[in-house]
Amino acid sequence: MVGRMPTGGTDEHGDGGRRETPGGLPYVSFNQLRSFHAVAVAGSVTAAAALLHVSQPTVTTQLRQLEAHYGIELVRRTPRGMVLSPLGEQLFGLTEQVFDLQSRIVDLLGSSATAVRGELRVGGVAPHYVMPALAAFTRAHPAVRVSLQLANSAAVVEGLVEQSLDVGVVGQTVLDSRLAAVPSSTQQVVIVCRDDHRWAGREGIELAELDGEPLVMREPGSTSRLVLEQALTRRGVVPYVSLEVNREGVREAVVAGFGVGISTEVEYVAEPRTRRLPIMDADISTEAFAVCLRGRRHGPAVRAFMATAERLFDENRPVRSPH
Repeated sequence: MVGRMPTGGTDEHGDGGRRETPGGLPYVSFNQLRSFHAVAVAGSVTAAAALLHVSQPTVTTQLRQLEAHYGIELVRRTPRGMVLSPLGEQLFGLTEQVFDLQSRIVDLLGSSATAVRGELRVGGVAPHYVMPALAAFTRAHPAVRVSLQLANSAAVVEGLVEQSLDVGVVGQTVLDSRLAAVPSSTQQVVIVCRDDHRWAGREGIELAELDGEPLVMREPGSTSRLVLEQALTRRGVVPYVSLEVNREGVREAVVAGFGVGISTEVEYVAEPRTRRLPIMDADISTEAFAVCLRGRRHGPAVRAFMATAERLFDENRPVRSPH
């Protein structure tokens, strides 16, 4: 038991003392816990103060009072920044639950029962990943002011953690226990060839035909490259990688004669110089995921966006054919 309900007024700034009322409820300074939680989430006192809209000395004082009162170490100051002690990690697991519940209470008391309102800051890795979910969300919730920031997956996740973004759409699942994720869309990987290539008049190709074929491959880290390489390895197919290039460079590399290239259905733009070729005998696809901080997933706008993305995925889920 950490203490008892205080007998005096509220502990607005955290006096670090234990106050008890016989038979009362357990008590610990909420503001001290909030400062600790903000430091754990943001990674520094400076970022925590910005997150809480208070001064840095306030966060430092409340954190030190919490540690001093119980004679414990929650945060270790290292030359590379602040890290949680083992006890701090345990406490952070509990404060995540506490502040998730607080967020749900605030939402219950302050949100409209009939409409989602306010602001939603969205991050996305590319327009074609995020626009379908964003369009569906704005149609369903026109009272929400929406802003969009395009960046890579790492920057989107950083924005979510720092809470400069509310939700994100990324091209692959991110192994971060702080995030909740739901599938948003699926994109089939296709082959792109030049209009005078020997395959240009065909409806598609089989995977084995890529064996030894000059191939314009996406850059390392690309999700479409990863799933294609996995499929090629399973079939024992070894193409000749003639060039590695980012998403925007694939079409021009194909037109320049480096070979056939890889794309996805949603990324490919029809034009006279190139042709799109589905892979007929293999189901090779990538998925986009809507993500948010676990502790913020119950906010009305965040919850509505995640539900919209998941519903969109279910409505457009492709029917898989056996191969």
